[in-house]
Amino acid sequence: MDRKLDLSKNEQILVDDIVDYYRDLIRLGEDSAAMKECNRSALANYSRVYMRQINAVYKSNPLQSVESQTWPGIFCQAFAFGNGEVDWKSADQLRNKLDGLLHEKRGTTLHVTRVARIYDGSYVFLLKPDRLRYW
Repeated sequence: MDRKLDLSKNEQILVDDIVDYYRDLIRLGEDSAAMKECNRSALANYSRVYMRQINAVYKSNPLQSVESQTWPGIFCQAFAFGNGEVDWKSADQLRNKLDGLLHEKRGTTLHVTRVARIYDGSYVFLLKPDRLRYW
């Protein structure tokens, strides 16, 4: 009997995340690896997978990762179709607005954490909390 699951790349990523992160997230909660701050290596891995998925459809003008921006508690990974560059000079003015968009407290015990995608012309901005569980 062949016990191979014949998983696709995407399915294998999900299996690996469950084994590497979500088991302990359920068991350990805040002390798990998934609740640690996302590092540049994890962000680069996420970006590669994201671009591979998008570029499977948009082959003639592929999505490319461009410079990211970080604020305390928030990562913004920018992508551009074709060549692009983001001007982050006024980015600090966005911080409070983005924090309000991504984090919401409802009542005394419920906290809502969002992930946002902003599409602006040939750019895509992924805004996420800086914890690994969101990447």
